[in-house]
Amino acid sequence: MDRLEWVRRHYAESALALDPDAFVEGLGKDVRMSRGAAVIVGRPAIREAVEKMRAAGLLAVRHDISGLWEPEPGVVIAEATVMYQYETEVTPAVPVVSVFRWQGDEAVDLRVYMDSARGPQRPS
Repeated sequence: MDRLEWVRRHYAESALALDPDAFVEGLGKDVRMSRGAAVIVGRPAIREAVEKMRAAGLLAVRHDISGLWEPEPGVVIAEATVMYQYETEVTPAVPVVSVFRWQGDEAVDLRVYMDSARGPQRPS
């Protein structure tokens, strides 16, 4: 499995389209996804979070990758800028670094590091 290509595809297809099923494809059953203090555990919970973002008016999440590294087997680091497209606006680009960790062919841990004050706010 080419993990760098998986990350490129994940950002280019599933995140951009905010397709809940595509977003969780390739994630482990008990995957852990975190951004700041927010932690979501499990494919069903991540799928539900994507559905909630869409219901809140988020149409797309665009990542422009500026760097992609696999510093050791099973770990990929992605540096990018991200923009959130809502029905009413597009947010300014925000720098982000994401760390993906795999067990076998499944991503089991995704950590997103960004200035949360500039990123999307969680729907109420």
